Amino acid sequence: MKRVSSAQAYLLALVLIGLTGMLFLEPWIVRVALLLIVVISGYTAFKLQESSVQEKQNQELRERDELAQRNLIQVINRLRHDWMNDTQILFGYIQLKKFDNLQPYMEKIKMNMQQESNLSKLGIPSLIAYLLLFRVQSKSLELEVALDEEINLGQLPLRSGLIERLVRQTAECVQAHAATSDDESGKLSLEFELQEDGLLLDFVYQGPYRRDQLENAVKEMLRSHAHSSSLENSDWQEEEAVITVRLPFLT
Repeated sequence: MKRVSSAQAYLLALVLIGLTGMLFLEPWIVRVALLLIVVISGYTAFKLQESSVQEKQNQELRERDELAQRNLIQVINRLRHDWMNDTQILFGYIQLKKFDNLQPYMEKIKMNMQQESNLSKLGIPSLIAYLLLFRVQSKSLELEVALDEEINLGQLPLRSGLIERLVRQTAECVQAHAATSDDESGKLSLEFELQEDGLLLDFVYQGPYRRDQLENAVKEMLRSHAHSSSLENSDWQEEEAVITVRLPFLT
C-alpha cells in the first residue's frame, strides 16, 4: 500500500511538472511531449488509485468473512459443549441406574431441541445469528429465547430491520446497566407474542441492575422509534425488570 502511494505521488508530481512546462515552454514538440507525459502519468495514477480502492474493499471483505467464520465456530463449539454435557448426564444416570431420571431429562432435551428449531425458523437470518452469538459471547448476561411455536417474523407487515434493531438495542441497554459482578450473570428472557394488530417483544430481566439508568435508557431508546413502536408495559422491581414493546403492523 505504501509503494502504491509513493508511486502515485511521483506520477502526480510528473503531471504537475508537465502542466507547468506546457505553460512556459515555447516549442510545440516539447509541449506535445509534455502533454503525453501528463496524460500517461495521470491515467497511471488514476488506475493505481482504483487498484488501491479495490484492494481495500477486498481486504474488508476478507476481514468480514474471517469474523463470520470465527463467530460460526464459536456457535458450533457452544452447541457441541451443551450436547456433551447432556450426554454425560444421561450416561451418569445410566451408570448409576437412576432410570427414573432419564425420561424427564430426555423431555428437557426434546424441549430444548424444539426451541432451537423454532429459533432457526424466525425468518430473519441476521436476527437469528445475533441471538445465537449473544448467547455464546455474552459473559454478564444469559439470554433465553422462549419459542413454544414457530413464528416467521420476516413475513410480518413491519418496517424492514425494525425487529432486529429493537431486540439488539434493548438487550444492549440491559447489558450496559446490569450490575452483575465478575462471578455472576443476570438472565434476560425474550418472548415474541403475535397479536392481530401487532407484535409484542416481551423482555424479562432477572438479576441486579441500576434501575434509574436502565429505565431512562429504555425510554430514550424507544423515543427514537416512537413512529414505529411503543412501550406496552414496564415493571421495575429490585432484581427484576419487565419491558414489553409493541410493534403495530403497517396498514
